[in-house]
Amino acid sequence: MKTLAAGLAALLAAPLLSGCLIVNETTRSPAASPAPAAQAETEPRGPIDLRRTTLLVRDMEASLAFYEGALGLEKYYDQIITSRDGTSQSHLVLLRANDPNIGVIGLWELEGAADAPAPQFTEQWVPGEIVLLFNTSELDEVFPRAAAVEGVTVISEPTYREYPGDGVTYEVMVSMLRDPDGHIVELNNRLNPPLDWD
Repeated sequence: MKTLAAGLAALLAAPLLSGCLIVNETTRSPAASPAPAAQAETEPRGPIDLRRTTLLVRDMEASLAFYEGALGLEKYYDQIITSRDGTSQSHLVLLRANDPNIGVIGLWELEGAADAPAPQFTEQWVPGEIVLLFNTSELDEVFPRAAAVEGVTVISEPTYREYPGDGVTYEVMVSMLRDPDGHIVELNNRLNPPLDWD
């Protein structure tokens, strides 16, 4: 518990990792700036964004084999962090898909995490668990790679599902796995209507 508290304190103390990034039009890079027409069409931004989900992991290499190797997320931060009191160190890796500012996954291995007991879970999901959802137009390639990673548990292979919407039926291929630490991961491909960026 002391190691977990020290690790959390170290992360919260690092300004780079505070989870808050204020960007205005004068500091945003040209590549990140939307075209003028797109700016006119976008809704005003609210005061909050979900920037990152950080997962506590037991084995960084196993987690990277899944999130970086199989899913194809890009690693852009990889550092050892020392606690404020200097008594412990942790390893933090940040990965992203297509957006530089949102949808980031953090993998955080605290000191001594390898000694943590293996995750215990049943086939029945329980409140308190989370589901990480990744969209991919290449589900036929991504799912087998993800399922083959050591420590991954397949919950369900890609299956056609329909979800009701306002005047539309969403057609989706859905698959479910547990990553090497037991986090639930949904890999899906929305067939119809297609996502705007597909």
